[in-house]
This record gives sequence, structure tokens and C-alpha cells, in this order.
Amino acid sequence: MREAPVHLAVFCDEGTAKGAGLGAQTMAETRAYSVVGAITQFWLAARAEGLGLGWVSILDPARLAQDLAVPPGWRLIGYLCLGFPEEDSETPELERAGWESRAPALIMETR
Repeated sequence: MREAPVHLAVFCDEGTAKGAGLGAQTMAETRAYSVVGAITQFWLAARAEGLGLGWVSILDPARLAQDLAVPPGWRLIGYLCLGFPEEDSETPELERAGWESRAPALIMETR
């Protein structure tokens, strides 16, 4: 995190009246899903430009919201670190560090 030149805290305004008639009344979680979709598109665009993006999950969302003085009703969706990677690798960093390993690929048969 220290080396990343850009840090982004991405929140979802769960208290907004916007979109209330477009599904938020029956499926309020779609607001958060929309934010996740936007992060995914941002991530893909960043990679296309040679940038790396890390989604940090070791933060306390309540503490971060307090530290950033975000309005009540905003929920942290993601904390992102963005920058040029020190090296390119086909193997994810967590796998290289031995924190996680890939599951075998599932092969679907078609009939």
C-alpha cells in the first residue's frame, strides 16, 4: 500500500433517493452491485493501460469512514491502490507469496 501512488476509497450511498423507482425499493443491494460493477470496469480499463490495481480488504470500514468523514449512510465497497506494477507476472501476487493457490480449472463438457 505504501508504494501505490493512488489510493481510492469507493463508497456506495445507500441512503440516496436516486434510483428508488428503478429497483432499489425491491433490491436495495443493487446499488452496491452497481458500484462493484463500476470498480470492475475501472480495473479492466486500468489493466488495459498497463496499470495494476489492488483491492485492499484488511481495513476497518467504520474507521475508514470516520477518518474520511464520509456522510452517514455511505458504505465502503472497496479500497483500491492503483499504480504501475513493479513487475509483470501471469501469476497473482498472493499466489507467488504463498498466501493462496489456484483451484484447478473446471472444464465443462458440451453435448
